[in-house]
Amino acid sequence: MSRPNYVEIVESIFHKTKHIKTSEFKYIGKKVVRWDAISKVAGRPIFTADLFNLVKNPVFVYSVRSKYAHARIKSIDTSDAERYPGVIRVFTSRDVPGINDIGYVIPDQPMLADRKVRYIGDTVALVVAESLENARDAGELISVDYEPLPVYLDPLQIVDFETLREKEHVLIHDERGTDILTRYRIRVGDVEKAFKEASVIVENVYSTPAQEHAYLEPEAALAIPEPDGSVTIYVKTQCPFDVRRAVSNVLGLPYHMIRVIAPALGGGFGGAEDVGNEVAAKSALVALALKRPAIIIHTREESTISHTKRHAMKAYYRHAAGRDGRLLGVEARIVLDTGAYASLGPFVAWRATVHSTGPYRVENARVDLVNVYTNKIPAGAFRGFGNPQVHFAVERQMDLLAEELGLDPVEFRLKNILRNGDRTVHGQLLDHGVGLEEAIKRAVELSNYYEKRKLYESMDGVVRRGIGVAVMYHGNSIGAEGADYSAVSIIINRDGSITFRSGTTDMGQGSIQSLLNIAGEVLGVPLSYFKVELPDTASVPDSGPTVASRVTVMTGNATLVAAYKLRQGLNALASEMLGCRSPDQVVIEAPRVYCIDKPEKYITWRELIEQAFWKGIPLQEYGYFRAPPAEWHDETGTGQPYFTYTFGAIVSEVEVDLETGITRVLGATTVYDIGRVINRVGAELHAIGGYVQGMGYALTEDTYYSPDGKLLNPSFSAYHIPTVLDIPGKINVDFVEAGFVRGPFGAKGLGEPSIVGIAPSIANAIAHALRQKRAKYGVNKIPVTPDFLYEVIKKYELKKQ
Repeated sequence: MSRPNYVEIVESIFHKTKHIKTSEFKYIGKKVVRWDAISKVAGRPIFTADLFNLVKNPVFVYSVRSKYAHARIKSIDTSDAERYPGVIRVFTSRDVPGINDIGYVIPDQPMLADRKVRYIGDTVALVVAESLENARDAGELISVDYEPLPVYLDPLQIVDFETLREKEHVLIHDERGTDILTRYRIRVGDVEKAFKEASVIVENVYSTPAQEHAYLEPEAALAIPEPDGSVTIYVKTQCPFDVRRAVSNVLGLPYHMIRVIAPALGGGFGGAEDVGNEVAAKSALVALALKRPAIIIHTREESTISHTKRHAMKAYYRHAAGRDGRLLGVEARIVLDTGAYASLGPFVAWRATVHSTGPYRVENARVDLVNVYTNKIPAGAFRGFGNPQVHFAVERQMDLLAEELGLDPVEFRLKNILRNGDRTVHGQLLDHGVGLEEAIKRAVELSNYYEKRKLYESMDGVVRRGIGVAVMYHGNSIGAEGADYSAVSIIINRDGSITFRSGTTDMGQGSIQSLLNIAGEVLGVPLSYFKVELPDTASVPDSGPTVASRVTVMTGNATLVAAYKLRQGLNALASEMLGCRSPDQVVIEAPRVYCIDKPEKYITWRELIEQAFWKGIPLQEYGYFRAPPAEWHDETGTGQPYFTYTFGAIVSEVEVDLETGITRVLGATTVYDIGRVINRVGAELHAIGGYVQGMGYALTEDTYYSPDGKLLNPSFSAYHIPTVLDIPGKINVDFVEAGFVRGPFGAKGLGEPSIVGIAPSIANAIAHALRQKRAKYGVNKIPVTPDFLYEVIKKYELKKQ
C-alpha cells in the first residue's frame, strides 16, 4: 500500500529545508509577535463568562454535590428546594434523556449520581434558578439519604504494594467487579541475570503527589436552545469535538444538533480536557428542557473539587549497573491513584509505563504498573501525562547509582543515554532525531555545571548549595493510545486576506502561532494577513484534541499540507502570468509576486488572488495528516509506542537551609531537542513556564484530605503554587534541532515535555546540597517541603557535620 500524499508532502518539505539555517526563513524559528498578544494585553478576548451578559433571560445552574466520599444513595428529596423562591426546577439522574455518563475513556462516571457516590464532589442534583445565589441557597435544602461505606484514600488500601494484588475491600466500582482500573507491564530480557551480574544495585521507594492545574479561568458554560431543537454551547474546553460527543450521549441527540464553540481559554494544562464535557452537558440538558439559555460558572473551590488532578504515585525501583557504569537492568512496581473515576487514567498509566525506564539503553526490564480507584477527586490529564511521576523516580535512581559508582551524574548518564541507532526498552529503533547527548552537553556548558558542582561541594555552614541534573524524553502526540489525526482549513479571501480554521484551541500555550508561522512561510505572506477563527464544531475541521504536545506536529502537518496545496496552484498561475521558466521559479513575498530571475517584474498578491478567483483555481484547501501507525504489545510492553520523542536536559541550582529545611531555587538551565524550532518565543516561554510549574510540583504543591475524604486545601490560600518571589532570577533556555522527518519542517512537540524533568533536577540538586550519601536516599518524595526535608536533615544529623 502506497503512502498517502500528505506524508509525501511533509517529508519532501523536510528534506528540502533540513539544511536551511533559521536566518534564511522568514517566520520559522524567528521571534515574531504572537497573533493575539496585543489583543490580550488590551483585554479584548471574550472568555466564556464574558458572554453571560449578552444573553437575555438566562437561568443559572448549580451542582449539588455529595457530602460523603463513598456511600449508597437510598433516596433524594428535592421538594424543599423546588419551593425555594426563584427556583425553576431541580434535575436528578431520572431527568437525563440519553446516557447518564460523562466518562472520558470508559463509561464509569455518571453525570448525576444515581445509586452511589464515590467522592465528595459527585453531583447528585442540579438546581436551576433565576439567580446563581438562589440556586446555591436552594441546593442546601436538598436532602439525600445516604448509606455510608468505607472510605479509601490510599491506593495501598486497595492493592498490596509487594504483589500488586487486590485486597479484600468494599468495592468503589462494584459494577466493574474490581477497583484496579488498568494494569500494564514491560518484560524485556533476563532481569534476574542482570542483577546477579551487577556490581552495584540501588533500590528505593518514591512517591509523588496529586497536583492541581491552578489555571486562571474556572470552568464556565453557556447553552442556548435553538428554534430547531438543537443547542449551541459556549464552553471552556480544550477539546470541542469531544464535548460534542459527550453532550450527544447525554442528550441522545445526533452531532448535527449540537454546536460547540470554544471562546478564549484562561489556561488548561490538561484540566480542561474532560471537565468541559461535564459542564457543557449539564447546561445543555437544562437549556433544552426549559427552552432558556442556561449558565454554569464555578467558583475557585468548585473548580478545584470538580476537575481532575495529576495522578499521585508510589513506586519501588531497583536498578543494576556494572562496574564500568553501564546500566544492566531495572525492576519497578508502580501504583497510580486515579481517584473516583477513570477520566483519562488508562492513557496516563500507559504513558507512564512506556516511559518508566527513562531515556536510557535498557536491555533487561521488568515493570509492573497498576492504576487504582480511590475515593478522592478523580485524576486525569495533566501536562506530562504520567511521565513526570516516573521520571522523578528514574532520575533520582540515576544520581544514586552514580554516587555508588563514584561517577559524576552527568558522566554516568552520558554512558547510558539513547542515541541515534539505539533501541528503546520497547525495541523501537531510533534511526534519527535523537539530540539528547547534545542537549546534555549544552546544558552543562550554559550552567557552568562542573565548576559550580566543585564549588558547592567545598561550602560549609548551615546554608548549603547544590546543583542537580536530570534528563528526559517524551513521546509526541497520542501514540498507541488510539488513532491520531488532525485537519485544518485555509481560505484565501478574494481581497487576499486569509481565514484560518482549526479545531485546535489556544489555552494560552501559543501553539496557534506555530501554525500561522508554517502557513505564512509556505504561502509567502505576512502573518498580518491571517485571521484565526474560534474553534466551532459547525464550521471548523475536527483537528483532534488539543492535548499531548500534538498541535505543532499534527495540526502543524495538516497546516503544511493545506498551505502547500494552495501554493502549488498559485505558483502555476503566477508562472503563467509572469512567464517564469517553471512554477518552482515563482517567489511570493506578498504583496509582491515575481520570477526568481526577474524580481523587477512583478504582480501583486491581490492581483494573483483575483485572477485565481476568475480562473477557478482553488482558494480554499483542507489539510489533513494522520500519524504513522503505532504499535504496542500488552504482554511484553514492546513495540513502537510513539512516532518520535522529544528529549531534554535540565540543570537546577538550589540553596538549602539545614536549620529550617527551606529550599530556594537559585537558577536553572533547560535545553530541549524539539526538532526544528517553529515558534521561538512560544518555545522559550514554554520552557520557562514548564520549569515554574515543575518547581511547584517539586517543592510546594500537594492535596490534603480529611479522614472522611474532604479536600482540605481547595483554594490558593492553602494550595501553594510558586509566586514571582519564588521564581529564580535566571532560567537559561536553549534548543537542539535534531529534526524529525515527519514533523513540519522537522519539528517536534514541547508543551508537555517542558515539565517532565524539572522536579528530579531540583530534587537531585537538594540531595547534592545534603552531601551525605545515606541522606541522599531520603530525598525520595515530592514535594520536598521544609518539614519533610527537615525530617531528613534530623534523621541523618546533618547539622552536626
